Amino acid sequence: MAIDSSKFKAVNSRDRNFTPGKVDKRQEQIEESVQRYLSALETADRTQPAEVEAKTERLREKISTLREQMQRMDTIREELKKQPDEQISLTDPDARSMGLAGQGHRHGRLQRPSGGGSGRAPPS
Repeated sequence: MAIDSSKFKAVNSRDRNFTPGKVDKRQEQIEESVQRYLSALETADRTQPAEVEAKTERLREKISTLREQMQRMDTIREELKKQPDEQISLTDPDARSMGLAGQGHRHGRLQRPSGGGSGRAPPS
């Protein structure tokens, strides 16, 4: 998309851009889900009818998946420490989260045109 001789490339989704705060929040969500599934497993273990066996296996698979996600978040947290601005984009390494007043965050990369023009926006 071109705006005032500037090229904007929005390729990064919110779910593929990480900051320490986002990692913390996601790990809290994962931990809450694990606790919820463990409680459901505990309840299923007490009742133990035959149809609960399949549900128990699904819950164990979900817990395993969530623990893998938690490990992934730990890895991302370590990578964040190496970044000068504490951001990582999995889509585009140059993309950064940019705060916009009242609209949350947009993710993208600002690119300058490669030729012609001053690169400055015309006066309003």
